Amino acid sequence: MFGEVGAVPKNLLRLAERAAAPQMSAMALNRRFGPRSAWAPASGQIWRAVHEGCTALLLLVAVDADAVIAMPVTVDRIENVDTLVLESAAFGVPVTVWAGLRRSLPMCVLDRPVDDVAADVVREAERVAAVVDRASLSGVAAGVLEIRTELEDDLAAFEEARAEAAPPTSVAGGMEAGSGIDFDALDSAALDEAATRLNAPLAEVLDLLDGKRPLTSTEAEVFRVVLGATPAAAPPAAGLLAELTHPRWRGLIREHRRRSGLTEADARSAMAYAVYGMAARQTGGQSPSWPQRILLWAQAHQLDPDVEA
Repeated sequence: MFGEVGAVPKNLLRLAERAAAPQMSAMALNRRFGPRSAWAPASGQIWRAVHEGCTALLLLVAVDADAVIAMPVTVDRIENVDTLVLESAAFGVPVTVWAGLRRSLPMCVLDRPVDDVAADVVREAERVAAVVDRASLSGVAAGVLEIRTELEDDLAAFEEARAEAAPPTSVAGGMEAGSGIDFDALDSAALDEAATRLNAPLAEVLDLLDGKRPLTSTEAEVFRVVLGATPAAAPPAAGLLAELTHPRWRGLIREHRRRSGLTEADARSAMAYAVYGMAARQTGGQSPSWPQRILLWAQAHQLDPDVEA
């Protein structure tokens, strides 16, 4: 419902200033929740969520490996059959939890924590959500229904991010990845020609043939012409994909996005393949610690995992 992308929504900071709530400043929130790479979503936290220009506040009521159960929160007092009004010390004004709009949302939309509430508040919100049905919303004021509709649109936008969190495993442009490459029959001349056409080192060509990442449409066409088929990319480990959806890595992903000129979803995908390839080279058959591998990758590329994005 807001629109800016940054550490803390500007309208919340202005509201906090008017309410004499310095605890909402970026510095205060960092002291409270720690550096970005240490953030861990948990039940009872209120988070700012962002996806493609859509921004909202969410109360987390349950957390899974790559998803959360959440309820929208608005900074106002709206008493309704499906809402719960709280006196927020952090915001300095009442906030409304829209319990009737309880949703499962992808972890990757979470941007930063801004507050937390007691466990009994979460239980009460869950109780309200359990008894609400469409019939109970009849007779609700038009203004309330309008806000509710806007929040439903926000939640729908957040749900669309679920598919974007998983990197593609087929080649770009919708072309079907082939398995017809006879690696034993490849000769050095064909490999050299592919490298020349792609203007890439031979080592990079071999990585592409090994399925280290999905091909671009240009790369796919070169392999199709030179080798007669296109290699398929093996998907990164499920544990790594889930780890990269956590908000603690979102600043790092955005920094990589800015450097590479990619969308946020494509930057996350590129990171997943890069970290996975690095881990395969360094750990052999051992099971890697994905947070450690992500930090090592960031260090190698001089990227700050705690950057404010």
